Amino acid sequence: MNHLQLSSLNLFSSQTTDRAPEQRSAETTLACLINSESSRFLPVSGTNVFVRREASGYQAALLSLIEFEKTFGVLDDYVYLGREFDLHYFATIVEENSSKHGEFADLRACAALLDERHAALLSYARAILNWRKTQSFCGSCGARTVARSGGHVLQCTAPQCTREHYPRTDPAIIVLVENGDEALFGRKSEWPEKRYSTIAGFVEPGESAEQAVIREVAEETGIQIKSARYHSSQPWPFPGTLMLGYQAQAASRSISLNDKELEDACWLSRKQISEGLATGQFQLPTDISISFRLIEDWYNRIDGASLRILRNRYHKDG
Repeated sequence: MNHLQLSSLNLFSSQTTDRAPEQRSAETTLACLINSESSRFLPVSGTNVFVRREASGYQAALLSLIEFEKTFGVLDDYVYLGREFDLHYFATIVEENSSKHGEFADLRACAALLDERHAALLSYARAILNWRKTQSFCGSCGARTVARSGGHVLQCTAPQCTREHYPRTDPAIIVLVENGDEALFGRKSEWPEKRYSTIAGFVEPGESAEQAVIREVAEETGIQIKSARYHSSQPWPFPGTLMLGYQAQAASRSISLNDKELEDACWLSRKQISEGLATGQFQLPTDISISFRLIEDWYNRIDGASLRILRNRYHKDG
């Protein structure tokens, strides 16, 4: 697979919505679209998104303007997300309210039960509305900001400033480190019991993603890296990160928890992982994350191996 195909397999990455950037600056057109029967609205409240229960899981609860205003009141602010087929999507911040059309649920908690298309759409809505919520005031002068360009630009209202603010995404690396037939796993104390994952951390200013791989692995585990290869990426809307996935080869084996960010780190073979899953002494990261995908791709290199089948055998709830 190429990188585009690999990334499309990561949850939140299966974006089928045309973001239609040319529509954002057409304020008159957007005003007409809001009242159109072809528009649908995605309410977001804090970290919770509006969803509808289905037999197979959840779907985004997409509301017409009439349905939205009957439940949440007059629409006074929005972000234009784009179009798909004959529909135009808008996201808006609301106060939680009961509705026959759906319910609010934490996106992280319900993501595994969403279809890929709706997971990507809700991820997009949650991430950009979180940015909007945290940028009510100009970072340069402190004056209030107002929305422009379909909600994708916030402009300072101070005449002496007028600075434009754009959505922020923080890049972070996440890496599966190999040494022979073993892979490196780390554990944070606040994670669920027995859960281990790959090494991850934010890219620092003036640093390439590959340099961040080398630095983060050394800081957290003391392991030196001799090579790193890009795997895929995943938008991670908690609150607004772009995860850059890597596979790396270790140049050393001795582990040292240098910065104390990890509670534990260890080398594990496929056999040890299989045994740990069977006995409950090892838990994988949730499969909505790119960390699971990195581990899965490494584990499945052995003919006939399937990490997902093995995990589901012992942990039905995933």
